[in-house]
Amino acid sequence: MLRQLLEMNSVFSAVTNPVPETAPPVRILAFRSKADFQPFQHGAANHGLYQPGTECDYIVLLDAGEETLRAGRHELVHRSMNYSQSMLPGWLEEGFADYFSTLQRKGDKAVVGRPIQNHIDLLASSEWLPAARLLEWRHDQAKNMTDGVAAQVYAQSWALTHLLMQPPDARVKLERFSELLKSGVAQAAAFEQAFGRTMDQALAEARQAVAAKRFPTREVPVGVVPQPGSFQVKTVPDVEARLVRADALLAHGKKAEAAKMINETAKRYPDHPAAAAGLGQLAMANTDYAAARTQFERALALGDKQASTYYELAMLTRDTHGSEETVLERLRQAVQANPSLADAWYLLGSALLRQGKAAEAAEALRHAVDVLPRNSMYWEGLGRAWQAAGQREPARMAAQRAMQTATTPEQSAMAQGLGREIEQNVRPKPAGKPGVVTPKTWEPRQADATVTGKLVLVDCATATLKFHIQTAAATAKSKAQVTILVSDKPNQIMLRGNSGQKREFVCGPQRIAPLVEAGYAAAPAAAEPPAPPPAAPAKPGKQGRPAPKAKPAPAVQAPAGELISLDFK
Repeated sequence: MLRQLLEMNSVFSAVTNPVPETAPPVRILAFRSKADFQPFQHGAANHGLYQPGTECDYIVLLDAGEETLRAGRHELVHRSMNYSQSMLPGWLEEGFADYFSTLQRKGDKAVVGRPIQNHIDLLASSEWLPAARLLEWRHDQAKNMTDGVAAQVYAQSWALTHLLMQPPDARVKLERFSELLKSGVAQAAAFEQAFGRTMDQALAEARQAVAAKRFPTREVPVGVVPQPGSFQVKTVPDVEARLVRADALLAHGKKAEAAKMINETAKRYPDHPAAAAGLGQLAMANTDYAAARTQFERALALGDKQASTYYELAMLTRDTHGSEETVLERLRQAVQANPSLADAWYLLGSALLRQGKAAEAAEALRHAVDVLPRNSMYWEGLGRAWQAAGQREPARMAAQRAMQTATTPEQSAMAQGLGREIEQNVRPKPAGKPGVVTPKTWEPRQADATVTGKLVLVDCATATLKFHIQTAAATAKSKAQVTILVSDKPNQIMLRGNSGQKREFVCGPQRIAPLVEAGYAAAPAAAEPPAPPPAAPAKPGKQGRPAPKAKPAPAVQAPAGELISLDFK
């Protein structure tokens, strides 16, 4: 299996862009037991999963015969895409993954694009989804789909991608499609410009190919494939196997299963540094920061050299308002232990920027985008560092990349805000021309009221964000007092203070609620409601009893106003 997956990796690198050397290594876990694989499974037909991790990436597979290899190849494509500079829609990445999943070695070449019978059978007997559904599909929607709809999306994505891969100039057209998307062209228009027909027309051609069972294969050069003697196969010690599995579970959000594995391992190996680090990870997941610090420091004392341990200690120190110098020291230790740890480079750059070291910050943030070129937050941070260093053109380029790689409305808003800041920088006045007068409408909005408390929740259930600021904690006799402020323009909220560099608002309860002073435009006072009409005499109920009183509707707390600024204390 390992040899064939290496062949697959070589072929895909030959026909696309290879995974950069800066990328973290990938660890493949193959489970014999369906019960062991179940925590990672998204659907009944799912046999594999790609999960980016802190120190390394994971591909998790179920041992299911021939489908195991196909699932492994499929997930390797997803990993390669994760480190690609190209931005492709979800349906096309899924189609690529399936197209190359059937790869078969043939001498010094490989055959790709073999038909996938399950997809053909489904497409021949089901109603196809409209083009608009594929255009709007994203990977994060898969978890909320029924198995039937997900299977239909994957099958249509494969058939459409297979069609696009058949012409001799397929790669040129695909690169054109990607460039159009990067430049901001809408996906439907970019598709028509790059491929010479609408997506509806292409789907109609794909339906004809299914009816005719016409899916020609292609031969591509394999390149240099590592032979069995050039890589090592070793038996993983029990403690490492347990903790690797626990780490994969934590990365996948399965905290309960990971906790059970970590606690059992710590009992078996009480003095193993990795077991202590695992207990620290678990304590962090449970927001028990004192226990986390104790376990991480114990792990280091036992000889732990994992980059993730240094990184978590840096995060812990930062979020509990510890020494900035200690944060920087731990982050430097983390990137020295593992130069592929992109989050550590990002936090290091952010910390240096807060200290006014713009050039050093830009260098650290450049490492972050080298490892993960699709992370919008990294590009936005790099743009701000270059802007602070006076490098306007690189800052503009980074802002554009932040916009292109944004995957949430919040990331798009932050990237757009950075772009506006760069374009509105003061420029030297041209000789002989009158000075520029800034319109009042361009000036930052001013708040007319403030409230101080802990930012405990960002409610993203609607397009209007709701920021819950707790002004008084709950007591035995009273509920917590919370002021709710709203904003539909998060990129226009002025952020100030020591924590201002962490600009992305994380939806949901805040892991560590920061103390803030919020400036807001107060909502207009509600008019006094008219006095209710006199109540009619209650009619007696059965057996002469008075009818029960109607229960009042629960009160809904109205927002106090629109959030204008957040000053982190």
